[in-house]
Amino acid sequence: MPDPIYTVVGTAGLVSTDFVLPDARSPRLVQVPSLSVATALRFQFTTTSGTAPFFDVFREDGSGLVYIVSSGPGPAFGYSPRPPTPWGRLVVANSLTQVTTFVLHPLRP
Repeated sequence: MPDPIYTVVGTAGLVSTDFVLPDARSPRLVQVPSLSVATALRFQFTTTSGTAPFFDVFREDGSGLVYIVSSGPGPAFGYSPRPPTPWGRLVVANSLTQVTTFVLHPLRP
């Protein structure tokens, strides 16, 4: 099983460092630490590696709502749907007051 992926949101940041998933067909379990500010956490993905526009992931139920991985002050585990591409990042709704590391654990398909 592949190793987990670590991604960081900096102080006063809203987006994490970019990451590349080794297998974009598999969902992920996101480990959310205690957060300095209660916030909503969501995924964004891009269609190419490197810098490009990132897009939100929407729920598959046809509601038109953005898929929220976790909401609140943490700690928590959140489930991610099958990602559309391997190139992604995490986004928080409120800027965090300290450097925060999130862990993406692989799940079996």
